[in-house]
Amino acid sequence: MKFIQNLLAWAKKNERHISTLVYVAGFVSDIFTFLLVSIAVAYILFSVYIVAVAICILGNYLFVARGYDQKQGIIWKVLNVLLPLGVQFFTGNLLSGFLIFYTKSAFVFASWPFLLVLAAVFIGNELFRDFRSHLAFQTTLFFFALYTYLIFALPLLLHSLSPLIFLESTLATIGIFAILISLLAAINLKRLAGAWITVLAPSALIVAIVVGSYFAGLIPPIPLTLSDSDIYHGIERVPGGYEVQAEAAPTRQWWQFGPLYQIVVHVAPGDSLVAYSSVFAPTNFGTSVIHEWEVYDTVAHSWKTRSVVPFAISGGRNGGYRGYSILSNVQPGKYRVSIETASRQVIGRIEFTAIAASSTPSLHTERK
Repeated sequence: MKFIQNLLAWAKKNERHISTLVYVAGFVSDIFTFLLVSIAVAYILFSVYIVAVAICILGNYLFVARGYDQKQGIIWKVLNVLLPLGVQFFTGNLLSGFLIFYTKSAFVFASWPFLLVLAAVFIGNELFRDFRSHLAFQTTLFFFALYTYLIFALPLLLHSLSPLIFLESTLATIGIFAILISLLAAINLKRLAGAWITVLAPSALIVAIVVGSYFAGLIPPIPLTLSDSDIYHGIERVPGGYEVQAEAAPTRQWWQFGPLYQIVVHVAPGDSLVAYSSVFAPTNFGTSVIHEWEVYDTVAHSWKTRSVVPFAISGGRNGGYRGYSILSNVQPGKYRVSIETASRQVIGRIEFTAIAASSTPSLHTERK
């Protein structure tokens, strides 16, 4: 018993450092978990984690506000240590899962807000030492995690994706957060009153940044993910899928990934090219997808739209919903095809260079 009491005393004294390690443990453990689970399972796990974080925040506030952290019983001491660590552990689980699912649905640029949050967590664990600032830190993390969760959970629940549903996610986040704040006030209004600005101001800032990012196209369109995409010289619908006419690609080196690997196609005068994409969506999920063809203007140093092709997709197929668009009379130059939602959120992008050739290159057939 003496050993346990000494261990609890040491843990409480080093809470900030331990909480950072617990946060990392939660983050790392769920990186492996969310790489393997389906969206449906992730939805359940995220829901459990959100509830767990809220319970730990309320419990931790109750302990400090009511003076339970001063009680000497072993149960009180254990809870006094575990509740703040629970906030860190489950928040780490949430953010790691979000990082995986959001970066799977777009380019690397979609992950930078999460990297900033991760850095803020490490810094916050060392800087926010008193109760008031630590409460603001916990509630801000909860608001961010809740908002990030509902942005993907509500479209999944409603089987659709649109700016209206995003705004509904925003209102739902604010509503649930208001309930949490009301419960904190019910526990001890006087102590909370001194922290109103530090609790509410960061959440208001998060709303402003996330709403601006959404309408700027920086937030990826979860739960849609790009399963496959490429540029071909021809396509034909066949039973069970498509047959595409592909040009032999140069051997990809081990270091060539993402933007380091350049797709090159050869085009003869009058040739057309096909942009093929396969977009995964959950069962019963329906939305529209756009293929936007752009060519780089070397004089204006900007991208110019050549063609915009919309088509509807529906979810349920493991390999993703297959679709394509065709650009006629392709001239030599640098091109990109953005696969986007109707609200212009980027699901994925194909970048390639078209090189002039005297005749159409040798092609081979692939099945999609």
